[in-house]
Amino acid sequence: MSDNNWVKPPNTIVKKGPDNVPHKLSYWIDKNGKYQLYTKEQLATCNILTNLNLIIIRALVLLDTLKKMDENAKIKTLVRQDYSKFEAKEASIFNNFIALMAAVPDVTFGEFLGFISGSSNPQALAKMGKKPKFDVFYSSDKLKGR
Repeated sequence: MSDNNWVKPPNTIVKKGPDNVPHKLSYWIDKNGKYQLYTKEQLATCNILTNLNLIIIRALVLLDTLKKMDENAKIKTLVRQDYSKFEAKEASIFNNFIALMAAVPDVTFGEFLGFISGSSNPQALAKMGKKPKFDVFYSSDKLKGR
């Protein structure tokens, strides 16, 4: 079984080298408590997950802004918000979100939640899912195995 403890924002050490140029070392701690260096691919995955997190944050800021806007407010107020500054050249924000998710198919959603929680406890955000409030779109009077 693989050790995916690396799926979190990297720990880093920055030191000036003998050439007086900063050198950065990114590492993670495996299940056995040993320090491991990130691979280029692992760091690329962490960068993608950070971009996914930024899209989610910007979307939430936009939703909060819309809820708080005066109904007589001009559209300029919305256009000045942070999310509107996000550049979506050819693809929509939704397509960008999906493309980022597709770029890291081996990362589970639970691992992504651990990545964005910033907690050393990977179950920190999972506790929120124990009693979620959600709309029920599908139901059945008869289920298999009953």
